[in-house]
Formats: sequence, structure tokens, C-alpha cells
Amino acid sequence: MDKETWNKFIFANSGSFLQSWEWGEFQRAFGRRVFRLAGEDWQAQFIEMTAPVINKKYWYAPRGPVIANSQEPIANGKIQEFVDKIKVEAQKEDVMFWRIGPGWKLANDDNFKKLGFKKLHYDIEPSQTLILELDEGEEELLGKMHEKWRYNIRLAERKGVKVKFTSSDDVNFEQYFEEFYRLVNEGTSERKNIKHHPKEYYRKQLEISGDLKMKLFVAEYENKIIAANILSVFGGTATYLHGATSSEHREVMAPHLLQWEQIKYAKQAGCAKYDFWGIVNEHTLDKRGPSWAGFTRFKKGFGGREENYIGYWDYPLNKFWYFIYKLAQKIRR
Repeated sequence: MDKETWNKFIFANSGSFLQSWEWGEFQRAFGRRVFRLAGEDWQAQFIEMTAPVINKKYWYAPRGPVIANSQEPIANGKIQEFVDKIKVEAQKEDVMFWRIGPGWKLANDDNFKKLGFKKLHYDIEPSQTLILELDEGEEELLGKMHEKWRYNIRLAERKGVKVKFTSSDDVNFEQYFEEFYRLVNEGTSERKNIKHHPKEYYRKQLEISGDLKMKLFVAEYENKIIAANILSVFGGTATYLHGATSSEHREVMAPHLLQWEQIKYAKQAGCAKYDFWGIVNEHTLDKRGPSWAGFTRFKKGFGGREENYIGYWDYPLNKFWYFIYKLAQKIRR
């Protein structure tokens, strides 16, 4: 299947950028094998991973599979066809298990268990998120924010905070990218004890082109970048993927204005939704630090509705090695 046909199906069925052809090529750039499998009315892009310590392979489909014309795929025959097909293909590659994390709404998961899946008690990508619908005007969107957030946006504007964005082929990209990574490496990660990706990961992510577009947004104050975010745009949805802020000049509220300018950009780009990409709520399975509570408060101040997904599920093929893998995971975590 070619790129155009693959992405057309993902678009038509509200699939995630993580199932886009471009995301698969991004993974290939890091030496990972990618398997794109499809049936009559489903598609799934799997990334081959190697489990640490035991050095065994497994497949992982982030926000996959994507199944056509179904609000509850688990309740019809399509999921069984998918399972049967993946079992055969995965066994050919000698993987110990395969993992899915579909973008399906949280529901009773008994049928998943009956099919042979094992639920993960932690997330890979967030299973709880906040979605802002962009079908209203800017004033209406502002009006639905918490009043303090509106005040902070206007405060940042009055203080002279400037927001700019760039792409990897722009002349100013290197300057902005270096400042972004400085904030990631020295600011957010150290101050909040949050793990981050290597520098090259962010660079290659921002170099993605095609139907999946990546933008680097920066907030500048007194000629210094004090906040920066990466935004993806795919299939009518803009997603706030990564962010970093400085501990300096927090009083000028740059992150609020930066987020608002990204929302406006998404709307102007024709997106119907803005995904804040991760919150914590009563459905969150894995324990996260107090920073996540702060992130959640910040994101919810902009309005939007919560969405809760069904989570991540493993299908063991080699039960012995899957047991060893889970044991090693338990020790490491």
C-alpha cells in the first residue's frame, strides 16, 4: 500500500498522527522496523521494539488499529479479523507479544480479555486527554476559558511577550531549536524531574514533512526565548506534543499566550480539534508525580472536554518470554 492510500484511510476514520505514514518513516529513521498491515476495513501500523534486559522483540501500534465506520469496534467482527491477521504476521517475525493502544473511548473491557489481551497498568501515550473543539470564533473560545487564563493571555501581550513559529526548513530554525532544547534539557526536565527524549529525537520529529506537519512555537521576552512547544497537525487535529518553559520571568505568563497562539494557528490551518495531549483524572492508571496535576490544571483552564481511551493492551504469543518480560518490567519500575 502506498503513502497516499494509507493516509487517506487514516484521515477518513479520524485516526491519530501516530498511525500516519510519516510517523512510521520517523520511526524508521531511528533504525526501527515498521510493519503496515491492513484488512478490508482496518489498518494498523506496528513499530518493532526490543525489550530491555531480555533482548526480545515485540510489536507496538500506537493509537492503533484504526477501524472503519465503527464507534465500538470491539462489539463487531472486525476486531476478530484483525486479531487473527496480526497473530499470523507477528509469529512470522518471532515476536513475543504485540501491543495496541487504539483511540477508542473507555468502555467495558471484558471482550478484550476474552480475546486474549492483557491490559497494561500504565500508559505509553496518554489515555486521558483534553480536546478543544475549534468550530467557534476566537472570542467565543476565549469566553469559555477560565477568566484567569484570559487575564494571563492579555497580561503577556501587555508585557510584550512575542510568539513566533518555525519549521525545519526555515532560516531561523536552528536558533529556535537550540533554545527549545536548552529549555527542555536545563529547565523543565531538571526543575520538574521529567524524563525527556534525546536532542536528535526532537530534531528528526520537527523534520517530518508531508501530510503530518510539525511546528516549533516559541515565546520571546526581552529578546530571550522563555517558553517553546512542538505542535503537530494531521487530519484536522492539532496536537500539543512537547513543551518547555524557563523558570525565569514566570510573572509575564508566556505559556498562556504561547498556548493561545497555537490554538489560533490550528484554527487558521483548518483544524477542527486541538488536543492538549494528556491529563490526569480518576481514570489514570499509572501513578504520576505532582507535576502532572499542575499540567492538568494549566490545560483545563483553556476549556475543552475530557476524553478517556481504552488504554494499552498486550497480546502474548510466547507466554514464557512474556512472563519474563513482565517480571523484568516489575523489577525495573
